[in-house]
Amino acid sequence: MRILYLGIGVFDKGGISRYCRYQVRALRELAGAENVNVMSLFPPRPNDFEDPFQVDYQGRGLGLRGESAYLANGANRAFAMRPDVVWSSHIRLLPSAWTARVAALGARLVANIYGRELWSRGQWVYRRLLSRADAVVSDCHFSGKFVVDDYGIKPDRVCVIWDCVDLSRFHPQPRRAGLLQQFGIPAGPDFRYVLTLGRMEEATRYKGYDRLLDALAAFRENPNVIGIFAGDGGDRERLQRRAREMGLERKAFFLGSIPEAMLPDVYNLGDMFSLVSERGQGKGEGVPLTPLEAAACAKPIVVGNEDGSQEAVIDGENGRIISPRDPAAMRDAIATILLDDENRRRMGRAARARIEAEFSYEGFRGKTGRLLDDLTKREN
Repeated sequence: MRILYLGIGVFDKGGISRYCRYQVRALRELAGAENVNVMSLFPPRPNDFEDPFQVDYQGRGLGLRGESAYLANGANRAFAMRPDVVWSSHIRLLPSAWTARVAALGARLVANIYGRELWSRGQWVYRRLLSRADAVVSDCHFSGKFVVDDYGIKPDRVCVIWDCVDLSRFHPQPRRAGLLQQFGIPAGPDFRYVLTLGRMEEATRYKGYDRLLDALAAFRENPNVIGIFAGDGGDRERLQRRAREMGLERKAFFLGSIPEAMLPDVYNLGDMFSLVSERGQGKGEGVPLTPLEAAACAKPIVVGNEDGSQEAVIDGENGRIISPRDPAAMRDAIATILLDDENRRRMGRAARARIEAEFSYEGFRGKTGRLLDDLTKREN
């Protein structure tokens, strides 16, 4: 099977790029690397993945010139290679994917969907094109149900393939005290750490960094409760300034951008992980990868109840599902997980077990393979 893969980006450290990297890897293993032609709209940039990733075309990014060149190149490649499948990694690429499909003279069209782009303004442009896809790959049941109910996509066209975790990289290991010291974080057997990790931009405030700061403020009298904020972006300075204004200089520590090789060690600094997102215009998640990677390191995870995040958690077993609009619930989650050692260890074991059972790369590849088999049967 020949596949033309239209990637929105595979170089940056965002969740979509990570998902696409796993997806391309699976397709190359299933169809043969020589049969998978990969395009990336965005080129490599500073602070992207340190390890290289082979693609066949690097675009110029967003904008009329960059996207027009991407569309034209995709059509030319489709006409030359005549793929059996044109795979769009993002709904923004559907016009390019549809043009490539036409140029390929009858290829199947597969389209990825995730979270907030589905319910944000302007998505009517993509509704018609998405309805013509032979398969819609959703990273969660929440988004899959949304496009069935709101976009009118036929349920049998939706294939849910949860994100996956590299279990060989992300696993429980002893906390590195030297790493805490490197970042100036208090270390000792009495300290307990709640970790969050992600891009810190104005557009990603919905991920709940301010909510975590507010929750930490409720534990001012307990010097052993520490918040670790990993990641970087244009909003990091505001968050740090707010932490100082709240008197949390010794409770909230900001690590900045994390090199990929250090990521497992950073997850293992925490005792629990928090990413409590809210859903709305320009807000919301599919299944975010960071809680899954933290859970693979045997950390209980706390997520929001408004989007696909909740699929990462069985409430009370491997973490908590709470409302992002309920500050008391956030404080209670910290108290009942972070400050209850027995409960935290129990949840941590369950977190690792669920990742092994439901979110392995092998399972991800298997579902992708079954989708390819289904597309082949439809052709016949």
